[in-house]
Amino acid sequence: MAQLVLLLAIIVVVVLIIRSFARKAGSARQAETPPPADEQAQEAKLVRCVECGAFVPKAEALAVPNGFRCGSGCAGR
Repeated sequence: MAQLVLLLAIIVVVVLIIRSFARKAGSARQAETPPPADEQAQEAKLVRCVECGAFVPKAEALAVPNGFRCGSGCAGR
């Protein structure tokens, strides 16, 4: 009888450990999901440099009071 109880206890512990790992893997997978399409579109949006007229990604452009400037030679002017 004691062996049966010990066996059941071991099975319960193993199941709990497996569930714990599965939850951690699920949350890690969820954290790795790409951002929604809205955020991707925002990052991929191009803006025009007010100085030279070049189009640069908004994420790389420098905001100035009258628009955006590209990061090349126009940023220092």
